[in-house]
Amino acid sequence: MKGKILVTDGRSLAALAIIRSFGEKGFEVHCGDDFKNNLSSFSRYTKKRVLYPSPETQESDFIHFIINLIKNEQYDMIIPVRDDTTLLLSKYKEEISKFTQLYLANYKLLQEFRDKGQTIKLALENNIPVPNTFFPENMSLEEIKKKVTYPVLIRARISSGSRGIIKVESCSEFDDAYQRIKNEFGEPIIQEYINKTSYSTACLLLDGLQKEIASFTYARIKEYPISGGPTVVGVSTNDTIVKDYSLKLLQSIGWKGVAEIEYIIDSEGSPLLLEVNPRFWMPLNLAIAAGVDYPYLIYKLACGDSVEYTEPYKKGLKYRWVFPNEILWLTQTPDKIKGIKEFVNFWDKNTCYGDISIKDPFPLIGIMAQSLDFLLNKEKRKVIFKRGW
Repeated sequence: MKGKILVTDGRSLAALAIIRSFGEKGFEVHCGDDFKNNLSSFSRYTKKRVLYPSPETQESDFIHFIINLIKNEQYDMIIPVRDDTTLLLSKYKEEISKFTQLYLANYKLLQEFRDKGQTIKLALENNIPVPNTFFPENMSLEEIKKKVTYPVLIRARISSGSRGIIKVESCSEFDDAYQRIKNEFGEPIIQEYINKTSYSTACLLLDGLQKEIASFTYARIKEYPISGGPTVVGVSTNDTIVKDYSLKLLQSIGWKGVAEIEYIIDSEGSPLLLEVNPRFWMPLNLAIAAGVDYPYLIYKLACGDSVEYTEPYKKGLKYRWVFPNEILWLTQTPDKIKGIKEFVNFWDKNTCYGDISIKDPFPLIGIMAQSLDFLLNKEKRKVIFKRGW
C-alpha cells in the first residue's frame, strides 16, 4: 500500500476523479462528506466512508472532527474539493499540517479569488482582458445604469454553479434585479453580457516558488443549465493565450496549488477572464485522462518530491457528464434531434466520462442515491434548482 488519503466532498465528480486516480495507484482512499449516500462513497476505490459535520454551517465542529480524524487515521494527505472545505482547511492549515500533508494557498488568497469582484480588479491590474465591469463601490447605481449597454448581468461576487446571476434587458428591470441579488448574496458587480459561443478554461498548478508545474485547457461544449453552468461536455485543447494570462494572474499573487480560471470567448474570438475557482473543478477527469494527473502531482509536491513540468497532453479528448446533467441538458436544447444523436454515441473511443466507468460502475448507483437525498432535503433542493439564469 502506497499511503492513505482522505478526499472530502464525495458528492462532487471531482472527488470521484481524485479517488479513482489514487485508488488505481494502490493508495488507501477514504471519502468524506456531510451526508452518507454521496456518489463517491460507492466507488470500489473508497475503502472507508467518513461522515463529518457540515463545513458550511458547523465550522468549529467540522475542524474539530477533522483534526481528531487525521490524528486517529494518520493520513498521508487530506485533499479538499469544494469551496467551503478548501477554505476551512486553508484557514486552519497551520494546525492541520502538524498531523498530515496539505497543499493549499493561504486563506487570504483563497478568499480573494472567491470574490469575483476582487478577481476582476486583480486581472485589470495585470492587463488581463475582462468583460466591461462596473463596481457599485466606485460609481453610483444611477451612473452605472446610464453607462451600461443592455442587456447586462448582475452577478453575485461569491457564488458557484452559475447561481446569483440575473440578466437585465433594460433599465426598468435594473433596480429590482440588483436588489434581489444584493439581498441574497451581498453587493454584486454589474458586467456586460456577452453572447458566448464557448468557454475556455485554463487550469494550472504552481509550487511555492511560483513555478509552473502543469497547465491544461479545455473548451466547454455543453453546459447545464444551458444558459450557463457546470460543464456537461468538454474537449481538451491547448490554448496558449489563456495559459499565459492565467500564469500571469496566479504568479502576480504568489499562488500555490490548483486553480481553474474561466474565460468567455467574445464575438471576435478573444478570451475575457470571468472568474477563478481556487480549488478542483468538476470535469477534473478530463485533465487526468488526457495525461495531467493533478491530484497525484499535488501529492508528490506535498511530499517534497521533485516534480518537473508536465509534458504535452492529449488534445481533442472529449469529456461527458451523462447522469443526470447531459440528460437534463437534452430537455433544454432547442435542437433535440441533434442532441439525442450525440447523446447515444457511447462507442466513441476518444471520450472519457466524469461518471461512467466499466472498472468502477457503482458510483452510478451513488448518483441516484445522492439525487434522491438532495430532492428530499429542502435546503439542498433549493440549491439544485437555483442554477442558471
